[in-house]
Amino acid sequence: MTRSEAPAADLSKVERVLIRGRAVIPVSKRGLVISKGVVLIDNGEIAYVGEQEGSAGRWSKDDLVIDEPYGVVLPGFIDTHVHLAQALIRGFVPDSVTLIPWLRDWVWRLQGLYEHEDGKASAELCVLEMLRTGTTTFLEAGLHSRYGIDGVAESVLRSGIRAMLSKKVMDMKGYATVEDALPEGMVEDGEECIEQFLDARRKWSGAGGGRLDFWIGLRTPGAVSDEMFERVSELADETGAGVTMHLAEVKEDLRYFASRGLTPATFLRRFGLLGRKRVYVHCVWLSEDDMDVFAETGTSVVHCPSSNAKLGSGVAPVVRMLDKRVNVSLGCDGGPSNDSYDLVREMKVAALFQKALHGPDRFTAWDALEMSTVNGARALGLEDLIGSLEVGKRGDVVVIRTKGPSLTPYTDPVSLIVYAATGRDVAHVLVDGQPVVMDGKVLTLDEEEVLRNAEERFEVVKEKFLRART
Repeated sequence: MTRSEAPAADLSKVERVLIRGRAVIPVSKRGLVISKGVVLIDNGEIAYVGEQEGSAGRWSKDDLVIDEPYGVVLPGFIDTHVHLAQALIRGFVPDSVTLIPWLRDWVWRLQGLYEHEDGKASAELCVLEMLRTGTTTFLEAGLHSRYGIDGVAESVLRSGIRAMLSKKVMDMKGYATVEDALPEGMVEDGEECIEQFLDARRKWSGAGGGRLDFWIGLRTPGAVSDEMFERVSELADETGAGVTMHLAEVKEDLRYFASRGLTPATFLRRFGLLGRKRVYVHCVWLSEDDMDVFAETGTSVVHCPSSNAKLGSGVAPVVRMLDKRVNVSLGCDGGPSNDSYDLVREMKVAALFQKALHGPDRFTAWDALEMSTVNGARALGLEDLIGSLEVGKRGDVVVIRTKGPSLTPYTDPVSLIVYAATGRDVAHVLVDGQPVVMDGKVLTLDEEEVLRNAEERFEVVKEKFLRART
């Protein structure tokens, strides 16, 4: 089967896929680029990675063949911090306010008006953009019950993407030292949060042949009591669920920890919230001692450079973290703070900021590429399954077409992808060896319907918001 004969929405028929390109970048070893490379996927699992000359006899006329003479083949990108619910409010929130008033007066008030239809529409819009720009796996920051958790999970499952969804857990209303920061529409009862997490984990973890999992998405300190932090730590250990939370994003966070005689790392240590599958987002203001603790315990950090820059929060000390062997992955964050879910573009921003701070030799294109692939897999505890193109791993693959004025001439493919490409250059995307994007078209979602529904639901939310402000 040739590229032009690729299957439509019924992906269950695709058992074997052969992908040929001008280069394969496995990200299994720094610096390894296979010219005229090939990847063979058999029943969802990578069976061969190497030069095209070595693939003779490994495929048959019945296989799906993706033949891209301009294609660079990479592992699927992994976005470790995504707000599904915020795609719907992209561009509506002012870009002239700092984080806490931005959340308190705008983002949370908008999201506090959502009905289930709005949560689902935003999630589908977000996933549509991620798939089209090469993201094959993501970690959701935390779903509020008002978004309609089951409806969101159903849409994510149907899209074919790999996802770690999270239930937001809280039992207070503050943010750091600011009391009553959360509007009533976003306040949830702690016991109900726990029950909803357990219910969602029973329903959805392992769905889609293991593509879905359900984590705990803690609200930031100030919205979670000590008792709830302790309970979540115990619950995560009992269930095997991962935990994610925003941490040390702004200086107000440090003031909160200091008021208790703690730092971010000592706070987490007090509640047993350090270690594998413990993923903390932003970490702009981590100290050297905090970084040492993260490195010792295998705790992961998510760097969100565009969001941190737009909100004036600062630039995370990524180079220092990497020097200390902290696992740092990459995240796009949300619609009104980035305002993009394109991880290809985010790699460039990450690289440029670190170069500006530390010099051009301290952070390279390879660092950015690893953060969006192997480091992301490690953060999620999935490094044995995804994050690099290696025999035995799952067939999560992206093909970027290096054709056109912005990607010509063809030189160093890693440099081209990080500094010159965008997600619009993504041609094909496979998850578990199943095509979900072919020739730039998402096969699993009706794009026109998703866009139309997002426009309609945003207008409903906007009208409610404007009426509430008058």
